[in-house]
Amino acid sequence: MKDFFKSLNNFISSYFGSLMFRARLLPQPQKTQIKPSMPVKITAESVLMSDVIIEGHLHCDENLMIDGHFKGSISAQNNIVEVGPNGRVFANISANKVIIAGAVKGDISAENRVILAETGRLNGNIKAAGVDLENGAKFKGIIEMDPQQAQVIEVQTQVRPEIESLVEPT
Repeated sequence: MKDFFKSLNNFISSYFGSLMFRARLLPQPQKTQIKPSMPVKITAESVLMSDVIIEGHLHCDENLMIDGHFKGSISAQNNIVEVGPNGRVFANISANKVIIAGAVKGDISAENRVILAETGRLNGNIKAAGVDLENGAKFKGIIEMDPQQAQVIEVQTQVRPEIESLVEPT
């Protein structure tokens, strides 16, 4: 008899419980909308999404998009490394071009250009041919523009000849 009432109670609660959900008498579970953390158009061949955590040395022969967490070092010569808005990178990055929309702690070396987007944060030094800091970007470090050219340029100075006074001293 006890099992009968237990079964009846389970049946009633499951049946009426589902009706109450349908009638919105009980709170329904929230449906979370997944918003893309980056533009839908992904131009990189290799992508680390926001739920990925990696530690180590990464050598990439293609464009790379990091929207997850990475700790170590990144080498992508002749390619683009992009840190998305959700990206958290604790690494030195060496690439042709680096775009930062997330957070990076480490030194950046780019053959071409470094772009620190409006939402980007960088704590580290930059060596690149060109640097773009968008309004709102946060940067702490030293920028060395065009390091290869800096070694070639020699500063030429000329000593000015002394000017003789046209007025006699009094």
